[in-house]
Amino acid sequence: MKRLFLILIVTSLLVGCVHAGEKIEINGAEFELPAKYSGGESDNNSYELDDTFSIRCIDNNAPKAIGLWASECDSSEDLNIEGHPVRHFYQYNEHVHDNQSHAYFVSGDSAYEIVWTGSEIDGDIKKVIESAPQSEIADDDFYSGLDVCLDIYKEQRKEQLNRDGEYNYLEAKYKSQSDNQPQDDTRFKEILFTYYVNR
Repeated sequence: MKRLFLILIVTSLLVGCVHAGEKIEINGAEFELPAKYSGGESDNNSYELDDTFSIRCIDNNAPKAIGLWASECDSSEDLNIEGHPVRHFYQYNEHVHDNQSHAYFVSGDSAYEIVWTGSEIDGDIKKVIESAPQSEIADDDFYSGLDVCLDIYKEQRKEQLNRDGEYNYLEAKYKSQSDNQPQDDTRFKEILFTYYVNR
C-alpha cells in the first residue's frame, strides 16, 4: 500500500513538472504559461514562441487585430472561461500547415489575443486564460465591442480598396498621357504624393 501511495505521489509530481512553465507580464497582466509554451520572447505588449504560440495586448489596434481572422475564419464561438468572456476563431493557415486559432479576451481593462496551432481551446490554453486577472467588463459588452471592431475593420478595408483603385487609375492615366513623352518619374511621384496628402 505504501508503494502504491509513493507511486501516486511521484506521478503527480511529474505531471506537475510537465505543466509547470513560466510567468510573463503583458501590459500589466500576469499570465502563467505551460512548459510547452515557455522559452519565447516577450516585450511589454506581447509574447511569442516561434509560429506556434503568442499573446499580445491589442488595445492600440483592435479592429486590425480582430478583423482579418473574424472576417475569414472557418469557425467561431463565444464562451466564458473562469470569468473571462472569450471569442474563439480558427482557420487553416498555409504558413504553419495546420489550423490556427485566435482567441480574444479581456483581462483588467485591456483586450488580448492569444494565438496557437490547433482548432480547439485545450486545457493548456484554458489555463493561460484563467491565469490572467479577471475583468469587470460584461460578456455581452465585450462581444458587442468585438462586433464593432469587425465593422470598423470592414470599413477600413473598403476605404483601402477604394484608395488602391484610385491610385491605380491615376497611375494608368498618367502613363497613358506620357506615352508620347519621356517618362518623368519625379512628376508622377509628385502627383501621387499630392493625392495621398490630400486624402
